[in-house]
Amino acid sequence: MKIKKVVVLSVLACMLLVAVACGGGGEVTSPEVTKPTVSNIPSGWYLSTDNDYGTYQETDGTSWGLVEYTDSDDYDGVQIFYGDIPPELEGLETDGSALTGRAVLEAVTFDPDETGTMTVAGQLAGYAKAYDATTDVYEIEIVFVEGDTCIDIYAMYDANAADEAQVMSLINSIEL
Repeated sequence: MKIKKVVVLSVLACMLLVAVACGGGGEVTSPEVTKPTVSNIPSGWYLSTDNDYGTYQETDGTSWGLVEYTDSDDYDGVQIFYGDIPPELEGLETDGSALTGRAVLEAVTFDPDETGTMTVAGQLAGYAKAYDATTDVYEIEIVFVEGDTCIDIYAMYDANAADEAQVMSLINSIEL
C-alpha cells in the first residue's frame, strides 16, 4: 500500500517536472492569484513542496503554483495547486456542475466512482473520488474558486477514518 502511494506520488512529481520543462518554470506574478495557507497541519505532517505561482503552465496559458503536505508516518499526501481560473470555469466559478466537471477532468490518476459538490474554505467545490481496494486507499480531486484564484486539490490517503479526518481537516483549513 505504501509502495503504491510512493510510486503514484513519484509519477505525479515527474508529471510536474514535464509541465515545467514544457513551458513552466519562469517566475510569474499576478496580483489577483492568492497563495493559499493552511491553518491546521495534523501532527506528523510537513510541508513537502512549495512552488511559486507560475511554476507550472498549461497549454492554454493557465499558470499554477503548488503547496504540498505529506504525512511522515504513512505518506498520505495533499497537493494544493493554486492559480488562474481555467477558461472553462470563467463565469462559472460557483456552478457546481462546472466545478465537478473540472475535478473529474483533473482526476488523471484514477477513475472516479463518486462525484459531487462539497464546501471547502467556505466555497462551493466540485469533487471526484475513488477507492482502490487493491491498495486500500482513497484518491480525491477537489476544485473550487475564491476570488481570482482557482484551487485544485489532489489527495491520496489510507482508507481509514483517522487518515480521512486528517486529510479533510487540512483541506478544510485552507485560507486565501
